[in-house]
Amino acid sequence: MKRGLYLIAFFIGFLLITGMGGLGGTPSGKIPTPEKDFSATLIDKQDVVTKCKQVSRDGDVFFLGKKGMGTVTISFEKVKTAEFESRKGVVTAVIKLIDSQTIEIEVDKSQRFYGNVPFGTFQIEVTDLKKITFTH
Repeated sequence: MKRGLYLIAFFIGFLLITGMGGLGGTPSGKIPTPEKDFSATLIDKQDVVTKCKQVSRDGDVFFLGKKGMGTVTISFEKVKTAEFESRKGVVTAVIKLIDSQTIEIEVDKSQRFYGNVPFGTFQIEVTDLKKITFTH
């Protein structure tokens, strides 16, 4: 009798453990799809150029960062270019707007940018980015 219960318990445990394989994480090759399609050219710190469509920052279509003690968001619609620089563990973005204004913000170094490319998908951490130029 005990042997039968052990066998049933083992079988149920096995099913539960193997069923958990599909939980969590983004499937390989899939990126967050933003509400609006923005195209941009991304240049990394090795000067590798990648042209992307459906560009997003962690699935959102705006920059997020600190300006002084406050937090700001800047819509991709308003941005011409963004240049990134890492200094002492802090990532600074110098954002040039379409109306010629320049705004400097400090961004969280864990942020990622995503996009679709003709050969698949693209993602890059903000710490590895040099520049983004939007195509409006």
